[in-house]
Amino acid sequence: MKQEILNEMLKDFLISKRELAGLSQSDVAARSEVFGMGKTLDQRAVSRIEQQPLSADAIKIAGYLTAVGVSPQQYYELLNEFTYKTDGEIMIMSKEHKIPEQLSIALDKVSKAKEIVTMSKHEYIQSLKVNDTSLTDSFDKIESLLKNMNRKPVIGFFGHFDAGKSTLINTVITEDVLPTKYQPATCVVNLLMHIDDKPSLISGAVALFRKGFMPHMIYDKALVDSHLIEEGDTTILDRLGVHNHDNSISNDAYIAIIFSNADILRHVWLLDTPGDLNSADDSDTEKALGGVELADGIVFISNHTGFFKDSDLGFAANIIRQKPPVSSNEAINHLLFVQSHCHSEIRNEDISFVGQTVFKRIKKQIDNLIFNSWIEDGYIDIAPSPAQLTERVQPFWRENDVFRMHTLSKIQEMAEYLVLHQEKRVESSIQRTIEQLSAILLGAIETLQNRKKNTLERLREVENQDARFRKESEKLVKQFNQLITSCRIKKTTDVDAMRDFFKVKTSADELAQLIKETYDNKKEAQSEIGNYIGQLLTAKLESLLKTSGKTISYEVDDLLNKWQQAASFKQQLETNGDVENLGFDVFSTFNSKAAFIGGLAGLGSFGAMSLYVSTISSNLGAYILVGRVAGLLVRLGLVGEVATVTSFVAAIGGPITIGITLASAIGYVMYRLVGGSWQKSLAKKVADTIRKENVWNNVEKPIADFWDNTEKAMNAGLKELIEQTDEYLESLKKDATTEYDISQLDNCIDTVNQSVGSLKVS
Repeated sequence: MKQEILNEMLKDFLISKRELAGLSQSDVAARSEVFGMGKTLDQRAVSRIEQQPLSADAIKIAGYLTAVGVSPQQYYELLNEFTYKTDGEIMIMSKEHKIPEQLSIALDKVSKAKEIVTMSKHEYIQSLKVNDTSLTDSFDKIESLLKNMNRKPVIGFFGHFDAGKSTLINTVITEDVLPTKYQPATCVVNLLMHIDDKPSLISGAVALFRKGFMPHMIYDKALVDSHLIEEGDTTILDRLGVHNHDNSISNDAYIAIIFSNADILRHVWLLDTPGDLNSADDSDTEKALGGVELADGIVFISNHTGFFKDSDLGFAANIIRQKPPVSSNEAINHLLFVQSHCHSEIRNEDISFVGQTVFKRIKKQIDNLIFNSWIEDGYIDIAPSPAQLTERVQPFWRENDVFRMHTLSKIQEMAEYLVLHQEKRVESSIQRTIEQLSAILLGAIETLQNRKKNTLERLREVENQDARFRKESEKLVKQFNQLITSCRIKKTTDVDAMRDFFKVKTSADELAQLIKETYDNKKEAQSEIGNYIGQLLTAKLESLLKTSGKTISYEVDDLLNKWQQAASFKQQLETNGDVENLGFDVFSTFNSKAAFIGGLAGLGSFGAMSLYVSTISSNLGAYILVGRVAGLLVRLGLVGEVATVTSFVAAIGGPITIGITLASAIGYVMYRLVGGSWQKSLAKKVADTIRKENVWNNVEKPIADFWDNTEKAMNAGLKELIEQTDEYLESLKKDATTEYDISQLDNCIDTVNQSVGSLKVS
């Protein structure tokens, strides 16, 4: 059953009950007193409820139902009947997950095209190379990339320990799979998949992997083998998935894959993250913040008592800032804020008050920490309003039927939204991958056509080309080295810029002004200022490095374009528009960008070059999908849904935690405020603490690491580029001296043409 159908059924139910009671919409508004809160609706709110009942919050629904004489229990029993199985398990009303069907069709095309080429077994075809990969092996690379697109959207659950993450996830799947203890124990990221998603290469109900494993890798045997620590039953989690304070036990577990039969997992996967961010174990913080790399949707859980106060706002900012929307018109559809621990002893009006006022209170902070960054990067045009954010708040207490059902409905709604967008993204990526395989084959045809020329003519062309390249490459290598050296200057420039920002923002005068503008309550200011200033510094640092990182990426791209022109033959293909929309004018058996990026494959992190890879990967050309580059794209998660800019977490090899660190240094210190102005007194105390704790060192280190990694990556990329270019030119010389049979070449060209044709079959 689709979401739209459920909405229509509830809409008909509500309107019929109102009409049966002989009430107008205005009458309902006038009678909507509930929970001692007075009128909860006006006429427009009644109209909105009747149009979109699934989008209405629990308090408004209760007001409507009271007015028309229907008990909330009756309504939620109806919703339960429409939406859930008798055991309460959440059901997704969206269409069946279609990505496997799309992939199956694409893989079938690739298989047929591959069969045509490989069955010929002709030495002319077997000798063809695309960068560092044979033409026949290129099919295997394409198949591997297509298979890596077969993943479901991931909804990540984030929040401090005791916020109720595990309880909520267990409620969603109606299984007590995750431990729900007060004392934080989880030390890994837990990813829940459906039992039907378990590949044959995994035998256990739980599989534990090292850092670097991503959800889409689950179907790739080589990647599973390289990351797998252990598999078996849930007792693995008791041994390696929780904190063990025996230092003699080595544990590099990072993510656990848990297979369950929950219905929601047929459509999305669920991610649970560690929540102990204030312990001495920095790995918990890294996993909690790094989990955003795996998530498509974010459910942030904050306790009703202190909802989005203290460290919650800072932690949420760290998470949400890294997960911009898939559409500027749907800025927060991928976000849900759960107001947990709304137990029966708390008055409903108090619960509603918190949800309705929190984003008014933190509007300025959340804009500065999250949405201004999205606007700057071009993801949205305007920040969401407090009212829009409030609509994404959902109270939750497992024993409260109203709250439970509405929370599950909101998660279901998010799941459908993510599935829809995932299908669109993957469908586009599949089409592009098939087109790029066609481009590879067309390049092979051009190479075969070129072999029809006599050896003297071909050898003369290669020698002239080699001479032109040697002359041009000397200048380009010099320019590359100058650009690499400039990383040190850029590091100094960024450090100086950040130091100026740091000095201003952490001065007593600026802090006093910030406190006055942001907080009315002294207690709130004391508990939250550490997180706020820490996240302001983090957001500025990310913006600074992104901007300078993109600048050097553009310069690298320009040099690689010039290198390509110098190194390769300009072989114009008669494509008849087949790959016109890919932007390919020239095809060659060599690609400078693929060669350069291939040099990064063995590095742990590569600073600005990670931004470069993700920015140009979708336009890199046919040869980006072969050789070492393919494995690199898989590792970065850039298959299936190529990003415009990879997450900053990936770019620097891990999350920046200065916001969390600063909160630990400042946020929980109870200052004794004296003097005429508590704001000035607090500001001076905070400024003194920042100096005493040497916070600047934590700000400077990520800048140094970013540019050091950029320099290493560029050196590695240039080294690989030079080596592959030399190999390419030598292979051209060798090929030019080889005599080819014209009729056999024509037969091979016909074979490859047939392979291209098989990719076009609908």
